[in-house]
Amino acid sequence: MNHPLTLLTTPALTLAGRNKSFPVGPGPGIKELWQIFMQDFGKISGQVGLRAYGVCHNFDGRGNMDYMCAVEVEDAGQVPGYLHTLQIPSRKTAVFTHQGPVEKLPESWAAIFNTHLPAAKLEVAHGPQFEVYGEDEAKIDIHIPVK
Repeated sequence: MNHPLTLLTTPALTLAGRNKSFPVGPGPGIKELWQIFMQDFGKISGQVGLRAYGVCHNFDGRGNMDYMCAVEVEDAGQVPGYLHTLQIPSRKTAVFTHQGPVEKLPESWAAIFNTHLPAAKLEVAHGPQFEVYGEDEAKIDIHIPVK
């Protein structure tokens, strides 16, 4: 597993997709949410590119979060009402790269929070954390907002 760290100021992002509440961390139900979302993929009005986003957001401080399977869109106003939209502002972001099967993603997330962020002396900022899935299925970028 490879986790090179890149610090960026990422541009604002408008996402649209399927959203549901879950306990924080990997768990049952997220895979099913992806299966439902993939029926929408490529058919969402204003979709930008072919990247998919797995977004952890709306943390409640009691061990729950929302998880969103999404794509970037040009305008949230064009998105059908049955889909959730999320605006992510421009921000300072630590980007890590997961190399390997998607089943090993939880290990990468744990390494990021337990090893890489503390070693880089970076503190997590409030806001959505997400995975970016591109055409290379063995390479997934993980975006964490930092202070």
